[in-house]
Amino acid sequence: MSSLFTREQRWLSVDEVERELQTDALKGGKEHRVALLPGRNLVLKVADARKLATESLFDYLSDLLLSNYFFDDEIQLLGGMLEGGRLQVVITQPYIDGVHPEWEELKASLIRQNLRDPAPRSLGGNFVLDDDLLGEVDVFDLHPNNVIQDVTGWLHPIDAHFYFDDRAARMTALKTLGLLI
Repeated sequence: MSSLFTREQRWLSVDEVERELQTDALKGGKEHRVALLPGRNLVLKVADARKLATESLFDYLSDLLLSNYFFDDEIQLLGGMLEGGRLQVVITQPYIDGVHPEWEELKASLIRQNLRDPAPRSLGGNFVLDDDLLGEVDVFDLHPNNVIQDVTGWLHPIDAHFYFDDRAARMTALKTLGLLI
């Protein structure tokens, strides 16, 4: 990752990113510190690579690609920074004006958006998406704090994760979808 950020000149200034995080801070989660980027309708998200809810940094970054693909998100990797010797990944994501729906509304709306709830009595936030190219795709972490309902009632997952049996299956899926060359 370090060589990618160096090659692409994507190392970011800790001071500048911290200033942005403090200017218009939003409530983050366990993985991200979050701020609104004024005048740009974007959210800045900073994730400590060691606190990610994924198996690896590769899984996290490929989850961002999959979110862009499946949920028409526009997540962009800005780069990285070293803070206290720890890698921080910095991304932007469109700001969605809306609310975090309660579980029952979230579940009903995701089902209307063609996701299936494999465990209807569970509160786990795990769903299945049927894709023409991949078949069943397991999507998890779609709990109320990770989904925003806009004014039209449409749900926007803001921190979705995707499960694959192993790295090879993830790579095959990314290649099949044209997300990895």
